[in-house]
Amino acid sequence: MLSRDYHLPFVLLAGLGLLSACAAGGPGDTRLAKTSEGTSASPVLAEPVMVDAEPAAISSARIAPSHPHRPPRAGIVTAGDIDDTRNFAAFRSYLKRKGGSERPFSRPVLVQLSGPDGKPAPGVYYTLRKPGAKEPFHTGYSGVDGHINAFPKALGAGQPQNVELRLFAEDQDGTTVRDLRTGPTRHKIVLARNTAWKPAFLDLVFVVDTTGSMGDELDWLTREMREIVKTARRAAPGVDIRYGLVAYRDHGDAYVLRNLGFTGSARTMQGWLDRQRANGGGDYPEAAAAALQSAVSLNWRRGKGERIVIHIADAPPHSRDANRYLDAARAAARRNIQVYGLGASGVGDEAEILMRQAAAMTSGRYLFLTDDSGVGHAHAEPDIACYRVTRLKTLMINVLKSELSGIRHEATAQQVVREVGAYRRGVCLN
Repeated sequence: MLSRDYHLPFVLLAGLGLLSACAAGGPGDTRLAKTSEGTSASPVLAEPVMVDAEPAAISSARIAPSHPHRPPRAGIVTAGDIDDTRNFAAFRSYLKRKGGSERPFSRPVLVQLSGPDGKPAPGVYYTLRKPGAKEPFHTGYSGVDGHINAFPKALGAGQPQNVELRLFAEDQDGTTVRDLRTGPTRHKIVLARNTAWKPAFLDLVFVVDTTGSMGDELDWLTREMREIVKTARRAAPGVDIRYGLVAYRDHGDAYVLRNLGFTGSARTMQGWLDRQRANGGGDYPEAAAAALQSAVSLNWRRGKGERIVIHIADAPPHSRDANRYLDAARAAARRNIQVYGLGASGVGDEAEILMRQAAAMTSGRYLFLTDDSGVGHAHAEPDIACYRVTRLKTLMINVLKSELSGIRHEATAQQVVREVGAYRRGVCLN
């Protein structure tokens, strides 16, 4: 790990920028909120939370290859992503190859909702029950492009062969009830009327590895992300936004974990970022599991809104904490918190497989930096059949626009730096 003291910042400014100027919004759908969880405000944690970690274990990172296919483009940070829930068969194959646990993903509930006009139906409140059960084992809202991705095993409901799905669309009388067979096939359901998605709020938390090896790249990311602030003002009009930050290192460093809680002030968030430094480390694994757990345990708002964690790291948790990391992802899924992992330079198989499992379990995506920019240390090529490379700034903007609008946003042809495989709206065709 590098030991120099770097200004840290962060990709947080990506989300911070994307949403910083959004005005406080009005309430969500109160009828649906009452049937689910309602909405509640939450205070800001005044002091950092400090957590001790166990002695570090040594692991080795995957060697990142160079990319001779084109000259690096200096001055930009480039990235790609994979949505494993849209490529579920390939994801299961990946887990088998890499020795990841398939059990949390067995017997999934995969659904796509649309209106009679054929357009996706995001933001539809739903419940999932085991056959004959009085109470649901999970509730939520259909996500981007009307997708529902639920994993009963990860949600503590075992591996039922069938589930009862109940749909409560806005401004529609009655309830749509469907008995569905669980498994890898995505069910298509057409609603009686068209729907629209407008979240009442966004809670956006960044979980960031601040050890020394992140310094160079985070410096570049900060420069790139600051430009997103200009775009952010138009990204989520009327949506009430809170920001959160969890910074972490490892046992033996100046601190293990700093949880700064939530703030509704973009200026406060930027101040938090400006005061961070990248330093410490010394071995490969870091306190990632404790950090994700800490983020998930924050006082997230309930009801019809977006809850997103972006975990930025170049190293996995210690091997003894791998299950703890996945337990945190399961807890996030139960609370309808989406986890987006961003693999930085030097990220190896150990980190990629855990971050991808956490993202899939919570309907997030796995993002990864690439060598196309010529920025920072070498970046490992992910184990993915297809993806598009764009500026990280472009990718982050499209991710947040997708979540806030309910419709997937893609880069334009002019924004694509490189394409691997056959790609169509996040689905690998090869």
